[in-house]
Amino acid sequence: MAPTVWSVVRDILTANIGLTADEVITKAKAKGLKVPDAVIRGTVHTVRKKLKQKAAASAPKPVPVAARTTTAPGKPASLPVSPVVRAILSADLDLPADAAIAQAKAKGVTASDESIRNLVHNIRSELKKAGAKWLTAPKEPATVSKSVAEPKPAPAPAAVVPAPALSTGLANVLSNVALVNAAVAASGGVEQARQVAEAVRACGGADQFAQYLDLVAGIRTN
Repeated sequence: MAPTVWSVVRDILTANIGLTADEVITKAKAKGLKVPDAVIRGTVHTVRKKLKQKAAASAPKPVPVAARTTTAPGKPASLPVSPVVRAILSADLDLPADAAIAQAKAKGVTASDESIRNLVHNIRSELKKAGAKWLTAPKEPATVSKSVAEPKPAPAPAAVVPAPALSTGLANVLSNVALVNAAVAASGGVEQARQVAEAVRACGGADQFAQYLDLVAGIRTN
């Protein structure tokens, strides 16, 4: 029987739990695992959490010490996560989630990787929707002056100006259209792709969907 995604990822993280998701994906592919990266990434987070819980449960409990009379210094306040992530994605909307997490940590954010990753997906979607609305927003008609002006000589023909390059927002929209078109082709049609999208939304997001997908893959393989 072929090894499941869960068993391969568990073996890799058991040997070195500190590996990043990308490193685990590379090692899993080297072991012959042929599943999408998103499935492996979701399994990495789940397995890492299970291994940490198991290690914490088996670790010896510390012996309580006598209470100190001195007051411990207060912990520094944690930076708010949402404004930091928004600033990072505003500078580069297509920045991968792992890179955004690393930059947020470097700026002093102490939240968990999973919470930062969820914010990255939510804020990226929000910014893309805002860009799409800006591109499709109707322009206000120019006001016509009611005053009667004296006739002016006909202006000279205007020089031909080359068309401006596509704005960053439009480029992102076209890129997203290409991604969705590829997903439709891989799913076998628009209705099949729509069913997948509804399943992702019902599961609560891409990461949760990937975990359920890995579970189904393990059951079907067995």
